Amino acid sequence: MKKRVKMVDIAKAANVSRTAVSLILNGVAGVRIAEATRQRVLTVARELGYKPGPSLRDLGPDEPRLFGVLINEISSAYPIDLLYGLQSWADAQGVQILIQVSDGASDHEMAALDNFDRFGVSGVIYASTFSTIASPPQALSHFRHILLNCRREDRSGTAVLPAERHGGALAAQHLIDSGRRRIATITGDPWQFASRERLAGYHRALNKAGLNLGEAYEETSDWGHASGYAAARRLLDLPAPPDAIFCHNDIVARGAIAAAREAGLTIGDDLAIIGYDDREFAKDLGITSITLPFAEMAERAMSEIAGTGRLADRTLSITGKLIPRASTAPGLSA
Repeated sequence: MKKRVKMVDIAKAANVSRTAVSLILNGVAGVRIAEATRQRVLTVARELGYKPGPSLRDLGPDEPRLFGVLINEISSAYPIDLLYGLQSWADAQGVQILIQVSDGASDHEMAALDNFDRFGVSGVIYASTFSTIASPPQALSHFRHILLNCRREDRSGTAVLPAERHGGALAAQHLIDSGRRRIATITGDPWQFASRERLAGYHRALNKAGLNLGEAYEETSDWGHASGYAAARRLLDLPAPPDAIFCHNDIVARGAIAAAREAGLTIGDDLAIIGYDDREFAKDLGITSITLPFAEMAERAMSEIAGTGRLADRTLSITGKLIPRASTAPGLSA
């Protein structure tokens, strides 16, 4: 079977960008492209035998609107929740979504955008598995688009993110309100956006209460059980060990609980532990946690992209909720 000619093949043969090929072959108006370049691309396309794929514009006016979702990966639990939220909103509103996975590779992102252009999507959701500062391809700007679970460094465009700083403050305040006074934290990888924001929220609540004990009560992890266990052991070996630990995810909290029990402490009484993400096992283990509002984020992103108003440069922060359980409740022992 003869291999189908793609826009990337035309771009290589004509020595132009894939974005230029997409704009020319799809007849996008209002774009400044030299006529010589336009004619070269069209000539190469004819010579290679390029045939465009189907476009929703060719399927009739009764077809539902289509939106593209470009996400870096779907290998963990988090993006599944995001995608489920997007799909649920689309089903409820009678629209369709076309999901493309890039694996974080720029050429895959460009290929996905070519597909979206060919199918005539009404807008694109550019999504990330974890909250992060992203650098989307320039070609994304040719689409009406929303950044989901990420934002650009310069804050340009419309982005929908979890309110991570609010979540960190919410966790610390819960521990303060429960009477804890030596409150430590175990962050995730310190370079990650979520870690920095959650730590900033933790600092804000402790500073306001006059309870910030400094870096000695701050440990890092790689978001895993073993590193959470090791970090908790170091905290518990302090001359004045903490009476509460805010862990930046539930897996780290699970490791901290194991370390505390090994030290002979009763969780909820001797030591309060709070996690983040509200993973399924958190309920089973009685871990107090902060939710990641993926369903609400997906709904907000889809409602924004499906609207008709101009998308301004702004970041929409969606707050999670505190789910109190035995790990921070004296007398219940998680």
